Amino acid sequence: MSGPTTKGRHDADMSTVVMTSPGLRSEVEDHYVSYALTMDDKRPNEWVDLFLGTGLYAVGSHNNVSTTGMWWYTDRGLGALKERAAYMNGYLRHNPTRTLHTVTNVRAAETDDGRIKAGAYMVLYVTDRTELSRFHVCGRYDDILVRTDAGLRFVEHRVVIDAETLPANMGVLL
Repeated sequence: MSGPTTKGRHDADMSTVVMTSPGLRSEVEDHYVSYALTMDDKRPNEWVDLFLGTGLYAVGSHNNVSTTGMWWYTDRGLGALKERAAYMNGYLRHNPTRTLHTVTNVRAAETDDGRIKAGAYMVLYVTDRTELSRFHVCGRYDDILVRTDAGLRFVEHRVVIDAETLPANMGVLL
């Protein structure tokens, strides 16, 4: 199975996307809030529900993605997404950290085929066992979404980290 490509920075270079309507931006922003809360509230099984059954979740660094097209990891399809959630469930049992995802600068535009190209910036903070909160990682989301009866769902959710190495603790969903 081939991994995601980055041709034209994932074909969804959101730096040039102009929002088509405030309603669309609000709809996508609400989706990102739901997405962040599933992670911060430690509900990885519900995280899976925010993807289509054929959905893709990929994480990589800006340098790798923009120059070589390489991703640190890629989960494609319901089985792989459930495996990621199962890993997260196990991680949460043994590592009682708290996370806080912030999502800003949301952009969205509908494509001719009815999909939504969306993007946003993200920052993740982690609070450890000593109650010390600290910056963990930041980056951007480059996404393709579709509307379903259950709301927006990720066709592709790509997390591009603004760093050259993995954060020390990659047990959290981004």
